Amino acid sequence: MQQTTKFYLTSFLKNQTYFTPVLIVFLQAMELSFKEIFWIFTIGSIFSLVIEIPTGIIADLWGKRRSIIISKFGIVIAYLLFAFSHSFWQFVIAQIMLELGNSFRSGTETAYTYDYLVQNKADNPSYTEVKSKQKIYARVGEAFAASIGGVIAANFGFHWVFFIATIPAFGNFLLSLSWEEIEERQEPIGLKQSIRHAKESVNDIFRKRELLRITLNISIFSAVLAALSKYIQPYMTDAAIPVEYFGFIYTASLAVSVIALKYSDFIEQRFGTRNTINWISILAVIPVLIIGFQYISYFGVILFFLVIIIENIRSPIANNFFHLQVDSEKRATLGSILSLAKSLGKIIVLPMAGYFADAFSLYDSMLILGAILFFSGLLFQIRKSN
Repeated sequence: MQQTTKFYLTSFLKNQTYFTPVLIVFLQAMELSFKEIFWIFTIGSIFSLVIEIPTGIIADLWGKRRSIIISKFGIVIAYLLFAFSHSFWQFVIAQIMLELGNSFRSGTETAYTYDYLVQNKADNPSYTEVKSKQKIYARVGEAFAASIGGVIAANFGFHWVFFIATIPAFGNFLLSLSWEEIEERQEPIGLKQSIRHAKESVNDIFRKRELLRITLNISIFSAVLAALSKYIQPYMTDAAIPVEYFGFIYTASLAVSVIALKYSDFIEQRFGTRNTINWISILAVIPVLIIGFQYISYFGVILFFLVIIIENIRSPIANNFFHLQVDSEKRATLGSILSLAKSLGKIIVLPMAGYFADAFSLYDSMLILGAILFFSGLLFQIRKSN
């Protein structure tokens, strides 16, 4: 099996998340408030913030492939913890384990993909094309799982969606063991050199203006989208949609995402990386504001998922721009710094979103998040085409 095929299969397997369409209503069924639900994700983000750079350094200095294997195994354990959880702190522990697994993967998996394609350029497609296809396979995998996730939860109980999700997660772990070796540092690295490597990578962020701008752009956008995505299931409940239909709605949305992702590379080439990132950042605000003014209907559900579809188009293009600013030997560390920035954004945005949803309403909170999305899109525009 070719390594690019393994990339696509990995994306398919890692998104066999049967719990996606019912996670928030599951936590609500466990009698958790919005504040508690959002704090679960916030505490996970705080842990991710602490562990992100060390895991990136480990990947750069000790091997990206090894870090990816650790990640896949950690995610299996996290799903099992969720399956056995019933209380706030149990869910916090499960979320922390999930963040640990994701920290070994985030930045590192992208860096491995980028380096592998550079080192084997003659025989493989471009990075943007591979990332776009990975997104497609990820959406197909998620659609398959989501289509039956709501049915499983409605008929067998919420915990079963996590038990079933461990099966493809374990298969993904086994697949990672077969990933090809790439050219990277082989000699052991001491603590002083590790610290120096981290400092140099952080300095790159502040020394390169475009790198700092795209880092802030991505981190704020992803933090707001993470908060908004938590509102989709309560919104569908307000729209009187039965839980067993949640998965099918997610699947329809993901199918549209797959179609849209096929054209992300074309969109980037047609309009340019800079313009695509900037315009998508602003256009995403429109459906958020419409729903925020308490527009509750089936069409509102479509608008809600439209924002997620927009993010799926934007993500590989924005990540490509980020990696164009980065040197190979620092790519995993800087990728982890980007993930760290995303975690920091979530630490700020998620508690605020949970507080306003409880204190005022879900819709008032959406208006606030829409305003943040709009002003950050203006403030952190990508001004220089590279």
